[in-house]
Amino acid sequence: MTALGLTRAAILAVILAGALTAASVAAGAWDCTAITPDGEGLKFTLKIQEEGGRIAGTLESARGSTKIVDPKLEDWKLIFKTDYDGATYTLELKISGDTLEGTYKGETASGQVKGARKS
Repeated sequence: MTALGLTRAAILAVILAGALTAASVAAGAWDCTAITPDGEGLKFTLKIQEEGGRIAGTLESARGSTKIVDPKLEDWKLIFKTDYDGATYTLELKISGDTLEGTYKGETASGQVKGARKS
């Protein structure tokens, strides 16, 4: 392999390693609370894993479990959609170490979300 080929291979390896590292930052179980417009706290568990190099997961609450849809991680922000109580919500959650914070927005409600990684 030429020097140029080795350089390209090294750059590709660094890019792929960075993508895997970013996805694994979100992986795990997270204890979360969504604050409703009337100030009530709705507790749920967000479970994130990597499947075939992609992010997948479920949101589990007292009302059951649902898959997250179209998950992506951009600049340490986990973005996905989920169905809850007959409505679709978009969540944008900024990950910082073992905590996350962000928002949910849906057709009928929006609010804040906070969470911590389960140990």
